[in-house]
Amino acid sequence: MRELSSSISVKAPAGFALAFLNTYVRDLVGAHGDSILPMRYTLTQMAGLTLERAVAVRVEYVAKPNAEAELNICWEPDATLFPSFTGTLNASAIDAATCELVLAGTYDAPGGVAGQLFDAVIGVRIAQGTLDQLVAQFRDVIEADYRKRMAFA
Repeated sequence: MRELSSSISVKAPAGFALAFLNTYVRDLVGAHGDSILPMRYTLTQMAGLTLERAVAVRVEYVAKPNAEAELNICWEPDATLFPSFTGTLNASAIDAATCELVLAGTYDAPGGVAGQLFDAVIGVRIAQGTLDQLVAQFRDVIEADYRKRMAFA
């Protein structure tokens, strides 16, 4: 089992960021009723080679009485060559209008010994890059929606 995490600053309040992501992911419903999210990782900027795999994502909003809420998040890819992921999304206030979004969790490299070797050589870098790009994608949609709402406030 390997642990991964990625964080990014978001120009929106922490509570808004988590509530928005909860709704955003649930609204990505595909043909079979699951929320489908494309996961992307660009292998090289020069060649522009991008790996992409659609995954079924599930989120669960977890309210905590004396702490910041969080989203439990997990996904299953549509092929056995890619790992499943289980983790949490947290948003911590930096100030009234900015937060830090943190996605952290674990995955198991698929494919037995060969999969573990691949993971040790390059797979973990692909997984980390994918997580970084996903967190950046979340930041972009949160900030776009927040700006839109504040324009009408």
